[in-house]
Amino acid sequence: MTEKLYYQDPFLRTFQAEVVERRGNRLRLDRTAFYPTGGGQPCDTGTLNGIPVLEVEKDEAGEIWHTLAEPLEAERVHGEIDWARRFDHMQQHSGQHLLSAAFHRLFGGETIGFHLGEQVVTIDLDLPRLSWEAATRVEEEVNRIIWEDRPVEARFVSDEQLATLKLRRAPKVAGPIRVVAVEGYDATPCGGTHVIRTGQIGLLKITTIERYKGGVRVGFLCGGRALRHYRHLHGLMREATAALTIGADELPAAVERLRDENRALQREVRRLRLEGLEREAPRLWDAAPAIGGVKVILGHRADDDLDTLRRLAAILRQKPRTLVLLATTEAKGCRYLCARSDDLPLDAAALLREATAPLGGRGGGSREMAQGGGPARPPEQIEAAFEETVRHALQTLSEEAE
Repeated sequence: MTEKLYYQDPFLRTFQAEVVERRGNRLRLDRTAFYPTGGGQPCDTGTLNGIPVLEVEKDEAGEIWHTLAEPLEAERVHGEIDWARRFDHMQQHSGQHLLSAAFHRLFGGETIGFHLGEQVVTIDLDLPRLSWEAATRVEEEVNRIIWEDRPVEARFVSDEQLATLKLRRAPKVAGPIRVVAVEGYDATPCGGTHVIRTGQIGLLKITTIERYKGGVRVGFLCGGRALRHYRHLHGLMREATAALTIGADELPAAVERLRDENRALQREVRRLRLEGLEREAPRLWDAAPAIGGVKVILGHRADDDLDTLRRLAAILRQKPRTLVLLATTEAKGCRYLCARSDDLPLDAAALLREATAPLGGRGGGSREMAQGGGPARPPEQIEAAFEETVRHALQTLSEEAE
């Protein structure tokens, strides 16, 4: 088996090793400081003889393989760890142990999942709910332990030693068990890389709380990630307060004031839009062709949204013997609406389905008004499908009248 230098010294940044086996651009070494992906923690990256190491993983036999950007023919290699990545992973993973221990101590919450991503770090808890007040208590507890700079010890223990330890959770694997212990606070089986004192975590900040699969998912950041997150938020705060020419403490009230003003403006826009539609609708109806004694208003209205189409159709269908088929294109594709006056024996929902089927659309509603959607289509294709549906519907209506 490859000698695991990352267990002997997690702060080791360079090492020398012999190539034991190669498969193309994949190497197995006699010793390595590269941590392989596992236990929720991504692998280390870096270089071997200057060639980038892209992936490090264990095979089914437990052997560690290094995938390089290109084949390496040398028999002896000089390895260099991407230290920024390694230390970031140690900060996040050690912080996670403290966070999970604090949730367990304060609220009896068990950690059932852990994900350490490039941007996001999360734990999943079996708690049914979690308030921000409770999360803040946990956060304060964790940072107290961090700032006390307690020793962190990671070691393999025998079965006899394991039986004497008070572990936060039972081991998930058989064989030699590696335990990571924070002095006087937490001990849990783990195969990841960790800091050697809690002070090296720097800081832990809980950033998100969400319901997840009947439990709670908590997002958090430690150390350098927490600092960069704060720097980003502080930059946003500076920009927002500068734009509004206010102080940071005035921002919540300013946002509430802008929200109220925006709601008032939206109401005014809706009022003006409705007035405009009430003026436009008679003009549309007067200009619309009469086919078999039915006024037909159809087409694609590029500048309107579905709500505007509904309002316009509601006005038009008050006119006698009127059929409306309208479309617009929004961010997610085309939106369709069909309406008819009460004196027409037509089914608006059926007409909409017939008109939009060739366009890949679908929808439903009542016999008087229906709406639907589908993928974006050219206006001319939409109008052609509408015209064909109207022609067929009015022809059938005329035949039934005879």
